[in-house]
Amino acid sequence: MTGVCSSTGLAYVEGPITGYRIAKSSYGPLNPLPRSAGPGDRSSWSRFDTPGSTVYLAGDRRTAYAETLAMARVGKEFRDAVAFAARQFGLPVEAARKMIQEDWTRNGNMVPGWLPANWRDGRLMYKLRIDEPIRWVDLTAAESIAALNRHVGPQLDEAFGISTVTLGTLTGEDREATTAIAGWLREQVLDDGNYAAGVRAHSKYGGGICWAYWLRRQDDRLGTDPVQVEAEAEIHRNDADLNHVLSLYGLECR
Repeated sequence: MTGVCSSTGLAYVEGPITGYRIAKSSYGPLNPLPRSAGPGDRSSWSRFDTPGSTVYLAGDRRTAYAETLAMARVGKEFRDAVAFAARQFGLPVEAARKMIQEDWTRNGNMVPGWLPANWRDGRLMYKLRIDEPIRWVDLTAAESIAALNRHVGPQLDEAFGISTVTLGTLTGEDREATTAIAGWLREQVLDDGNYAAGVRAHSKYGGGICWAYWLRRQDDRLGTDPVQVEAEAEIHRNDADLNHVLSLYGLECR
């Protein structure tokens, strides 16, 4: 069921919802890194993190892989490091690439361009179901974007120079802006008298829907949040959804 909140103007969808989450098996599916309130650098925060704990789910398996593996794509930072090493040490490009890969591996980084076997071995694909609370702010809806412009547009313009909130704002890399929006949304009481469970949003990599769920009970030390683990599965090299995303990103899987 969908609707528009009469008190905030935000569009919502009603649950329950089912989604997929990739997480280290040693941590389990519901142990995200808590975020601290107060001033500080938010560049390492995820898109709709707020002070407290936020769990992200994808609407389908491919989107879960796309969101999780984006960090392993060959990016400018890695290409620049390879080019610098080749010039500095007079190495062929492939030799420089191998040197940088070994250096990044020693430092515990996921090397852009390839996915090590131990990444798969240490993680599970969880299928989660969230029954309550039932309303989720729908950030794919025009009504929600219009409501954000009315309610927080002036503050975003003053603080971050964002004159108009758009889908580009919500899928962009400005974590100060997206987490400020999330913080405001988390505190809104909807017209049914309840807070939203979280938000429904587009994957910024295309192709699917994602959910950000705020673990309110855990944050308030009131017990566990109403999340059911419906299934958990190992990640295998021959997983069709994994290989589809690897192909999109130009990654190799070891």
